[in-house]
Parts: sequence; C-alpha cells; structure tokens
Amino acid sequence: MNSYLKYLNYNNIAITSIGLDGEEIDQVTLLEKPQIIVKEGYYIATANETLTNFTCKYAVVKETNIHTSIGKVIIVKILSEGKALVAGPAKVNDMAELINQLNNYQLSKILIDGAFSRQVFVKISQATVLVIGANYSRNIDLVVRDASLTYRKLSLKPNPNYKFYSNDKIILVDFNGNYQKLPYASIIGNVEDFFSNSFNDIKAVYFPKSLTNLFVEKLISERKRCKFNIILDSAVNIQIKDDLLNKLFLLDNELYVVNPINLALICYNPFSPKGYEFNDEEFKKKLEFVFNKEVINVLKDGSK
Repeated sequence: MNSYLKYLNYNNIAITSIGLDGEEIDQVTLLEKPQIIVKEGYYIATANETLTNFTCKYAVVKETNIHTSIGKVIIVKILSEGKALVAGPAKVNDMAELINQLNNYQLSKILIDGAFSRQVFVKISQATVLVIGANYSRNIDLVVRDASLTYRKLSLKPNPNYKFYSNDKIILVDFNGNYQKLPYASIIGNVEDFFSNSFNDIKAVYFPKSLTNLFVEKLISERKRCKFNIILDSAVNIQIKDDLLNKLFLLDNELYVVNPINLALICYNPFSPKGYEFNDEEFKKKLEFVFNKEVINVLKDGSK
C-alpha cells in the first residue's frame, strides 16, 4: 500500500481497510508491519478507536452507522502528513455502504487494503491488485503453483450465452436453453440431493452461492455423467482447497462467472518478514511464466 501511494499524483483519495491494518504488529502473523503513510488531503475511513494511533493531524468529517469490533467507522480528512492505523468494515455489505458514503467527497480513488483470506471483497471493487508474497512458503515452486491457481480462479470470464442476473436458486440449463430452478440456493447440505438429478440433457448449472470441498469431491467421482458447464456468480465463490481447485480445473466442466473480476495488476514481494527471501529475478520469471503476463515488484518497479 505504501509503495502504491508513493506513485499516485493526487491527494484526493480515500483509504479504508478490511479489518485492522497499519498496526505495528500483524494480528495474524505476529510479525512487524509498516504503518500506512498518509498525506494532507487524504480521507481515511476507520474505526474511531484507531485515532489515538495517528501521528498526523486530522478533522472528523462524518460519523457513519457502520460498526466494527473496535468501534464505529468514522471518516476523517488528513491535515498533515503522518502515519495512520486503519480499521474498516469486516462485512461486504458494510463496505459497500461505506464506499457509497465516500463517493460524496469527489475522490479520484478509493483504496481498500485487502486481506488474502477475505477475497469476497473483490466483488464490490472496480479493480483488484493481486500480491504474491514469499511469506506464503519457503518453497518458491509451491508459492508459484498456488499463485497460479488463485490467478486462474480470479480470471474466470463470463459466458454471454447464460443470463442469470440476481437469481437466488441453483438453476439447471438444458441444451434447448430451458431453465429449471432447484428448491435451494446453496449446495451446502444439498450435495446428495443435487447429484440425484439426471444430467443427461443439462448443458450448464448456475450456482449463486459458494462451491464447497464436498461438492467438488462428489463432482470428481461423478465426472463421467456430470460434464455440465459451471456458472458462478463470482470467482470468489469457489471456496475450496488448492488441491481440489487444481483437480476442478482438470475436469471437462468449463467454469464461467456472471460477475468477472477486473484483475488490474499482479505484484510480488520476494521478501518474507520471517527472515528469508527468494531470488528476485527467479521469482519474477517463474510468476510471469505461469501468468503469461508482467508482474511488478512491489518496491522496485513501482514507477511502472
């Protein structure tokens, strides 16, 4: 985030975060992490309890009705350069409401500091930056392999032949284009019932909710009779283990999404706060090979 902020040419931006960010010690890894450096003119949407950690001057411009575990979210305008502790909404609906309120301030950009374990937030973002870090594992090939799976998942495209909009039930589509709604929206708790259907004439199935490990395991075992296309509301609805995700991509079932993700940039960080690092050139080459596109070092290549 700090590297990205250095190369923005305007100050009328807003920053918020999924959960707590900018703290001295990461709450998950218990490792040191840098605070967010903010400039005059920025807007920060954060829980009111974080303001005592600000080293910059600020003015409160709005108090929202959005709550976090450490207090109500308020919007402040930064009056002098300094460091900020940012704690935003942990729920997607709350973040969407906060973005609506921030849009009242004629901003050039609204930046959401993300969390890899909460990919669902990309559903409400106009663009997403994916960062691949060495901290994921000491095994560079494992990092690259799992990153390629994540990239492939987040890059799923829509199919113009299927129009589902905001349907809230699982839908079977036959080869004549006829739709059949099932009586449930989620596959959770309904795997056996779902696979009791005959799929001889089914070309595609729309899932409005998350795919699960149990569903994919059953799909693998039933792969000879279940070769329908899988249509998801969003790629982040694939909530399965990496080994199953890899097997899912190997099946004959083609995957599409109704709402694609704009994966605008892929960055990488060859350093781990655990005290090791990857060879920068090797890491970059391996990632670019599996992605077939340029990746950016978060510190060295920021000017690009």
